[in-house]
Amino acid sequence: MAEEQDKSHRLVFSFPRMIEDLIRLCLGGEWVERLDFETLEKVSERLLSPELLRREQDVLWRLRCHPSDDPKEEDWFYVYLHVEHRSTPRKRMALDTTVYKLLALQDLARRGELTRRGKLPSIFTLVFYTGEAGWHAPTTLLDLIEEVPGVPEGVDLWSYVLVDAQRQPLEELLGSDSPLVALFRLERLKDPGELSEVALELERILDRPNDQELVEAFVALINEAVLAKLSPADGERVRISGLKEVPTVLAQRMERITKGWELRGWEKGRQEGRQEGRQEGRQEGRQEGRQEGRQEGRQEGRQEGRREEAARIFRQLFAAKFGEVPAWVRERAASAGKSKLETWTKRLLVAEKPEDVFDD
Repeated sequence: MAEEQDKSHRLVFSFPRMIEDLIRLCLGGEWVERLDFETLEKVSERLLSPELLRREQDVLWRLRCHPSDDPKEEDWFYVYLHVEHRSTPRKRMALDTTVYKLLALQDLARRGELTRRGKLPSIFTLVFYTGEAGWHAPTTLLDLIEEVPGVPEGVDLWSYVLVDAQRQPLEELLGSDSPLVALFRLERLKDPGELSEVALELERILDRPNDQELVEAFVALINEAVLAKLSPADGERVRISGLKEVPTVLAQRMERITKGWELRGWEKGRQEGRQEGRQEGRQEGRQEGRQEGRQEGRQEGRQEGRREEAARIFRQLFAAKFGEVPAWVRERAASAGKSKLETWTKRLLVAEKPEDVFDD
């Protein structure tokens, strides 16, 4: 599954619009105005060395840049994108990205692709990370190298900008008609109902004649990186062939998707519970009198967490089928137990009106 997710993410970032939005929305600054995005193109594989071709998770783009205020003066500017799908941060990522850039610069020098001043072109590095664990690895090679006291600080040539899909601030971007914002939302889905909202937003945004291939790339991403996680391991995979199918698939296969979502939430909750338990155990291990209370509290907390998760899934799927959730439905969901909520969720599959869901 990880290999398919890698391929689907690289496919999404094989479109110029995604690279342009990544630079404009995640980097910004006046310097971006010197870039000519009309010239944005993926570096042809026939121009890359065998060493670079073996880096399957890496993508190299280039576009024209105006280094000065003279509109006649322009050079190629390179953007190196590394897609990282590890579950935990890679400690020496700055070293890996530096090695790639050095290989790329060596290729450019070999082909004589230098600037007007005879220098090597600039290469900007971005790492697109999708893991749930927070990124804590150094973003510059200088932090990985032992510093010699008294040496002047040099120009920072080996840094990269981290685009953390799980934590990228979205408040300032939500008004942007960008498929990149939709990608961020897909990476941090909290319940199945949000998938319909993102699919509808992508349909609205990707309405240009030349957007069809990007739509297909997002369909592949949803199948491999979202729906694959929600399909129970012992059941048939839930798949879509187009964005318009998302609401229908959620409604028709609600029980299977809900089960997959619960299993995913249960596994995440178990991992978080273990971590919290270890932390609490270290802090309170010497106080034997609190041992029983801690165990009971964690058990009650896990049960309540599962009940709240079931209530949230029920409300989202209720909204996907009947529209806005009435206050009386919210009240019943807030007071119901996990077993009752699961029963109501299954009834949504055949209910013709909201009252049918609660007909006991």
